[in-house]
Amino acid sequence: MKGPFIVKKYKVGEAAEILDVSVATLQRWDREGKLKAERSATNRRYYTQEQLNEYLGAANSDGRINVIYARVSAAWASDDLAKQENFLLDYCNANGITVGESMSDTGSGLNFNRPEWNQLLQKVEDREVNKIYVTHKDRFVRLGFDWFANFCKRHGSEIMVINNPATSPSQELLDDLVSIINLFSSRLPGLHRYKAEIKNDQELEAADQVVDIDTQQEEKSQKTYAVRKGRQPGIYYSWPEAEKQVNGFPGAEYKSFSREAEALNYLKLDPADLQKEAKQEPEYDKNDYSAVIYTGGACRSTGLRKGGHVQDSDKAAWAYMIEHDGQQLADSAGRLGATNNEMEMTAFLESLKKLEQLGLTQQPLLFVLNSQYVIKSVSDTDQGPAWMKSWKKRDWKTANGKPVANQELWQEIDRELAKFDSSKLKFEWLRSTVSNAGSDFVDNLLIKRMAE
Repeated sequence: MKGPFIVKKYKVGEAAEILDVSVATLQRWDREGKLKAERSATNRRYYTQEQLNEYLGAANSDGRINVIYARVSAAWASDDLAKQENFLLDYCNANGITVGESMSDTGSGLNFNRPEWNQLLQKVEDREVNKIYVTHKDRFVRLGFDWFANFCKRHGSEIMVINNPATSPSQELLDDLVSIINLFSSRLPGLHRYKAEIKNDQELEAADQVVDIDTQQEEKSQKTYAVRKGRQPGIYYSWPEAEKQVNGFPGAEYKSFSREAEALNYLKLDPADLQKEAKQEPEYDKNDYSAVIYTGGACRSTGLRKGGHVQDSDKAAWAYMIEHDGQQLADSAGRLGATNNEMEMTAFLESLKKLEQLGLTQQPLLFVLNSQYVIKSVSDTDQGPAWMKSWKKRDWKTANGKPVANQELWQEIDRELAKFDSSKLKFEWLRSTVSNAGSDFVDNLLIKRMAE
């Protein structure tokens, strides 16, 4: 765990500027208890970095998180992906914004089948996201940005574009334009062939219908789906077939093509690319710990309903795996109608109970998690103390005075954590696009449980 934090303090005027509100608004919030100010020895109001981070960040609305999203069009541009992420992290850190999760994709901005992007939209629908930070509009989507911005707004989220032209390469725009031109130009031969023989308007209308049918049949026969990462990677000639390989598969990678040759080329990566995309273990030495713990949770949402997204019939699951004394100890279970957050929290809680049974509460332990929501709630990070500490001080309420989401579950986790030596607990965040054998093991358990 990290050492003691230096508490940074802000005067009312400074805090108002950071929060983008007036001083009068802050004073009113203080009186109403919405955002209580601290008081100095001379009774002057001030705000701590922790308060501002929490109000702006992941605890803003019942645990909603801020997410940074980055995208590049091809695997060879992974350096640019890192530049986008670093730029956004630097921006958020400089402005006191707590980042709950970092998500990224490799794929065209015209492609709506990007795995991480779709997961992000799902989180928006579930009202788990406060703000999404991107370096440029086209990093989020090439066409229809305003529609998606309104979609997020309707679900209580907002897309924040931090303009950085260097992250929007002109070559990618050119590639996307070529794709659009190729799509429409492929229809021209059939169009000319049929309309050359047409003499009147009635025949012209009929020919249009024939051309549409001919084009649809041609596209259907040529439409190809390449699954690079899924249950069974390969080439598929219908979306239902391809969907079976990627739906519910963590970190699935796939793309549609108009020609089979392009799909095959997508699957043929150079050895250097394969090495670049290979799963990498986070940098830690397992020998320094008595046990390494991997946890995970997931939910398969099926549709909207009043008051939320997850339905009572939706399948959810939690799982953990503990590497200890040369053994792998695992457990998992399924539930109906639970959210991703509930399952991630339950997996963490169940792993703590198992560690207690093993007599490891006072031993050095490493938790490798892909949920920043859990990590920042239970452990101190560079951005500030564990959120749970602040919740407890406010009688399990967030900075805006609302009850903490999943309060009873957090309280049970808090009681269990009290049995451990916190100075010997280490938390590593595993990016969702990067995994290892331990996380793969847990992911497979989740998939198995939700398939039951």
